[in-house]
Amino acid sequence: FLPTLAKPIDLSIDIENRRASIRVPGVVDGTVGPILNQVTGKPNRARVTLPAGFEFTEAEFASGTAKVQGAIPLDFTDTHAHLARVHWSTHGVVR
Repeated sequence: FLPTLAKPIDLSIDIENRRASIRVPGVVDGTVGPILNQVTGKPNRARVTLPAGFEFTEAEFASGTAKVQGAIPLDFTDTHAHLARVHWSTHGVVR
């Protein structure tokens, strides 16, 4: 088992522009940005709508990078990310 950590969390999310960042000192650093068109370099927009989705009903797709330090290190660069507003209860997604 890993110990519980009490650390400050710096979190910023802008779903409309597909940008986000998270930083927990000594634990994780992550960023999210829009998927870029490989020819023009301009942001592309991709989203999914799942009216009966069990996690969310709509999400913006993006590109993400995350580096996790510690007992289980992870290093992801330019991988899939999605940003969604979630409203859950003990019964699942609140509609």
